[in-house]
Amino acid sequence: MLAGLMVTLTGCFNDLNVVPLDRDEVTSAVVYDNPEAYKQVLAKLYAGLAVSGQEGPAGQPDISGIDEGFSTYLRQYWKAQELTTDEAVIAWNDGNIHDYEQQDWDAANEFVTAMYNRIFYQISLTNEFL
Repeated sequence: MLAGLMVTLTGCFNDLNVVPLDRDEVTSAVVYDNPEAYKQVLAKLYAGLAVSGQEGPAGQPDISGIDEGFSTYLRQYWKAQELTTDEAVIAWNDGNIHDYEQQDWDAANEFVTAMYNRIFYQISLTNEFL
């Protein structure tokens, strides 16, 4: 019985220690080999709170599928905190933003989706850094 358990409960022998075949593929093992890269990644973490992509509001967004102009973390955080109370009111019709003010928002609201996506994008970047 012990021999049977040893055969069935053995682990892999470096089967999971693989590297991509494409030499141009950038992995965390390559990025964090250079101490200077830590500063660049940390800068991206902090920049992700205020910018929506790599080139500002007009290209290479961090999150696809949502409007890059309103997908920044701080903008979505402010809307979720202020518009759901009576501290601020938006006068223009920007998508379904008035659902926040009227307490009628749900998971289908584009601003709720943008906030959710941005939060978890930032979390995933931070976890990778840590």
